[in-house]
Amino acid sequence: MDMIERLEKIMALIEAHPEGLTGKALSEACGVPWGTMKQDLRALLLSPEHSIPLYTDHDESNDESGEDLLNPDVKWFMGTAEKQFTPVHLNVREALGVLRVLEVLQEENSLKESLKQKILSGFDLGTEETYRYIKGDYTPLEPIKGEIFASIEKAVQTNRKLNIIFKGRSITVDPLGIVYYSRLRKWYFVARQGDTIKNYNLNNIIEVSETDQAYTYPEGFSLKTWFGPRWGVEYGELIRVKVRFLNRSQTLAKVRKDVAHRKSKLTPMDDGSLIFEDMIIGVNEFINWILGFGSAAEILEPNELRKLILDQICKTLENY
Repeated sequence: MDMIERLEKIMALIEAHPEGLTGKALSEACGVPWGTMKQDLRALLLSPEHSIPLYTDHDESNDESGEDLLNPDVKWFMGTAEKQFTPVHLNVREALGVLRVLEVLQEENSLKESLKQKILSGFDLGTEETYRYIKGDYTPLEPIKGEIFASIEKAVQTNRKLNIIFKGRSITVDPLGIVYYSRLRKWYFVARQGDTIKNYNLNNIIEVSETDQAYTYPEGFSLKTWFGPRWGVEYGELIRVKVRFLNRSQTLAKVRKDVAHRKSKLTPMDDGSLIFEDMIIGVNEFINWILGFGSAAEILEPNELRKLILDQICKTLENY
C-alpha cells in the first residue's frame, strides 16, 4: 500500500468512526508503524486549508506548529459540514454505471485503468451473498457485463426466470447468482435448468431477458457451498485427494497461496514436505495443477488419480 492509498484509507476510516480514532488505532488499522502514520498525518495537516475537513481533540492547543497533534493518543475526526474530498461510496449498480462510462472513453491511460480496478475491488464480493460470491483471493481483473449483472441480480430478488442466449442457444433458467473465480480470472452465471445446476461463462452469454415466469429459490442453497469443492468449473464426482509436495524453491508457498480459499488440510512433515488433503470436483483441472509442480508433487491418494497422472506423463514422453 503506497502513501496515497494509505491517505485514502485513513480518511475512510476516520469518516466511518464519528466517535474519532487515535493515531495509534489508525496506525494499527493500516498495518504501518507509528512513525509512518505520523508522516501521513503530517501530510494531511499540511494540505491547503479546509481542503480536507479533519480536526482533532487537541485543536485548541496553543502549539502553532501543530506538532502536539502528532501524538499517537490524539483522536482524529472528520467534519460533517464541510466534506469536499471524502471517499465516494457506490452501490453495485452505481459502480457498474461508472464502469460502463469508463468503457466508452476512447483514451487508454493509467488513470482510467486505476479507476476501473478500484471500483471492481470495492465490490463486497468477499462476503457470501444470495446472488454474488467471489472464489479466491485475487481482485477481479475482468470487468462485469453491467447490464447482465443487474438483470441477474433483479431476477434473483424478484424470483423471475431468465431467458439467456448462450453460445447461440436460447435457454430458460432459474437464476441463482454470479461467481467470480479468481484462479481462472472469469465471471460465471450459476443457474438451475430443470433439476440440474450449471455455471455459464459470462463472456459466452450474449443476451439476458427476464420472463414473466416465477420460480422458487432453492431453500438452503449457497453459492459458496456449491462452488467450494470445484477445482475450476469442471463437472464430476466429489473425490478425496491426498498429495505430498516437496520443499523445493517456492513450491510450498505456491501451494498455500493457491489453496488459501479452500477448506484444505495442510500438514507439515518432519522432512520438510507438505501433505495436502481435500475433497474436490474436477479431476482434469486438478491434474493440470499438479503437473505444474513437476517432480515436486506426488499424488498419494486415490490410486486412480495416480494412474491418470502416469498416463499423461507417458503420453508426453512419447513426443520426445
